[in-house]
Amino acid sequence: MNNKKTTFPKEIFRYLILSILSGAILFFLLFLSNQALYHQVIQPKMEKKDFSEATTEFQEFVSQQEADSLGRFTWQSSDGTVFYLRNDSENRNEPKFHKEPAGPMEERRPLGTEKSAAITYSDGETKTTFLVVENRWPMYIGIVAAVVLGLLFAIVLFYHQLLNKAKYMHQIEKGTIILEAGDLDYRIAEEGHDELTQIAASINRMSESLSEKIVLEAKATQASREIISDLSHDIRTPLTILSGYLPVLLETDLTEEQRKYLNLIHKKTQQMNTRVNDLLEYATIFSGQRPLELQTIDSRMLFEQFITELLPIAEVSYELTIPPQVKLVGDMSLLERLFDNLISNINQHADLEKEVNIQIRVQNEQLLMTIRNAIGGSDSSIGKSLGVKISTMIVELHQGCMTSKTLGEIYQTEIILPVKWTN
Repeated sequence: MNNKKTTFPKEIFRYLILSILSGAILFFLLFLSNQALYHQVIQPKMEKKDFSEATTEFQEFVSQQEADSLGRFTWQSSDGTVFYLRNDSENRNEPKFHKEPAGPMEERRPLGTEKSAAITYSDGETKTTFLVVENRWPMYIGIVAAVVLGLLFAIVLFYHQLLNKAKYMHQIEKGTIILEAGDLDYRIAEEGHDELTQIAASINRMSESLSEKIVLEAKATQASREIISDLSHDIRTPLTILSGYLPVLLETDLTEEQRKYLNLIHKKTQQMNTRVNDLLEYATIFSGQRPLELQTIDSRMLFEQFITELLPIAEVSYELTIPPQVKLVGDMSLLERLFDNLISNINQHADLEKEVNIQIRVQNEQLLMTIRNAIGGSDSSIGKSLGVKISTMIVELHQGCMTSKTLGEIYQTEIILPVKWTN
């Protein structure tokens, strides 16, 4: 692309000047052609025709008046294009109009040419001179036509250039829609040197940069997942051995202190195994390699199951107002994992001696679930666990959103999911 840059108004002004100059050049060429055609073709033919008809008409006039070559009179043809001037008799007869006030013929004399023809008078044939007035209307019409054509050409050319700009703007808009749809390899043609070209170039650079970042991010994500997978496998191997041997050791004769420490090791081993599974699942969901197995789910039954599983852990008050025709479209296993994580989060961080309040309702064509529970002790890690992040990702995979916030001593979680209405 040329580094020379202009502004859009200057580009339009340049198009206007170019159109006007082109129209002026066309007018000039048409004007010269009109002048040449008029003077070399049209006028000679018209003059010849008018003079021939006029001499015939004048001959008839002389015959009717029985005029002789010495008579004094004025005459003009019926169409006003030919005037009688004089004849070339021996007495050099001058026409009567020379002694009268200037009339139409005198006004037209500069526009005419003198021509002679032999006319038969009552006293014989005499060479007679006439003034043939030039008929310029065809030339004037040609000039007007040249002006109109030049103006129309300038307007059409300017409109065509503006139309090209409009098409280019549409091309840029189409390119942004294609890029928005995900085809980052598409490039918008860079035409011209104004702001529109700069916008197209910026969009191309942005899409190229974004494409490179996405490729790098995909590689980094894949590398992270592989590292997590390998790390999970390396950790699982000793954890599996510990999980197998610890129950056996606990069944042997142990002192109270030994049993206490072995129970603690067994508990931490199970917790670590859970964390490893969570980490692997997070990596799988985050990388997008976990396809959704969508199905229509009875939303009321799903939430009733969630409340039932929560009841053995904490005292629950709930409000479940879901019409029977409201369904969820989602992956059943992921939604069950979502509710398992919510229950686990309540079990680990909530004050189980206080009531857990749950409200589930349909609002603005969406299903809204609000969970409020008291925070147990001074737990600062609430809402920061890997299970919460996995839950948020599961909700987002179902085109919903999940938010958590602390309101004093109350921890509140809101989940919004799209619903499907059935008959």
